[in-house]
Amino acid sequence: MESAPGGTNKAISFLMSNNGQRVSIAAFSMAATLVLVLLPGSVAAYAFGLPFLFFVPGFAVARLFFWNRTSVEERFVLSLGLSILAVIALAFILVLTPIGLSPGPAIASLLVFSVAAVALETVWLKADRPRKADAKEAPVSQPEPEEPGKPDKVVAAMIGVALVISCISLGLIVTAEYPSRTSFSLTGEDGMVVTNMTRQQDTSLVLVFHVKNGEDGPRNFTVSAFANYIQPAGVHVFDNKSYRCDSLAKGDEWSQPVTVYFNQSLIYRINFDLYMQEPGLDPVFYGQLHMWFIVP
Repeated sequence: MESAPGGTNKAISFLMSNNGQRVSIAAFSMAATLVLVLLPGSVAAYAFGLPFLFFVPGFAVARLFFWNRTSVEERFVLSLGLSILAVIALAFILVLTPIGLSPGPAIASLLVFSVAAVALETVWLKADRPRKADAKEAPVSQPEPEEPGKPDKVVAAMIGVALVISCISLGLIVTAEYPSRTSFSLTGEDGMVVTNMTRQQDTSLVLVFHVKNGEDGPRNFTVSAFANYIQPAGVHVFDNKSYRCDSLAKGDEWSQPVTVYFNQSLIYRINFDLYMQEPGLDPVFYGQLHMWFIVP
């Protein structure tokens, strides 16, 4: 019955030791990676993901550079700040590579970063290594008072971390590729939404396709109108149509009317595919709108 406290003390002593912390960082990083990959969005993913994102990378870096002469509280704060810095730096690197910033590479980069920091600390920059300043200090009978106004090294490190984070964040904002703001819609000839999906045979309807250029300069737009329908074999009721607008200026709008004829008793699906072309480049598919009509 008395073995439990002893076992607990041994476990705590191991976790407080250098080897214990190295093993803990590596094991938790691998466990968190497995949970995030196999159980995305689960409670376990949040339980493992938050420490993996906001504590573990910084803790590994703090053991490399800030372990001597820092208190437990200072190490905790440093771990949080350095983790944020590491995550931003890794995200910035991924954005600049063909891999891109997606969940898989982001998780893998955190794992590689944390394990690499542990390996570096194990073989070279050991957390318990003596500092050069300690070796050069001569023994004195009484500690010398600190100079007034001299900032604490940990505070200075945190200020430096904050400045670096701010610079990287500013760089991400400046170099970010913002999403397209081009919009398109489909209305009736009166500019209102078409709500009557049942049409009589041998009638027609004018649909208007609207495009507003939200890009950073002029663009060429092409809309392709075509139909899918449930029909008897060999019956053809809709010719594919294509319309083009060249050099639509930024912020300008283009409205293209398209007449649809309901000359067969069918269920129609009228499709509008929009293509956008930047000057000097090939057109790319931007999006599709479609509407269903029933002709009894």
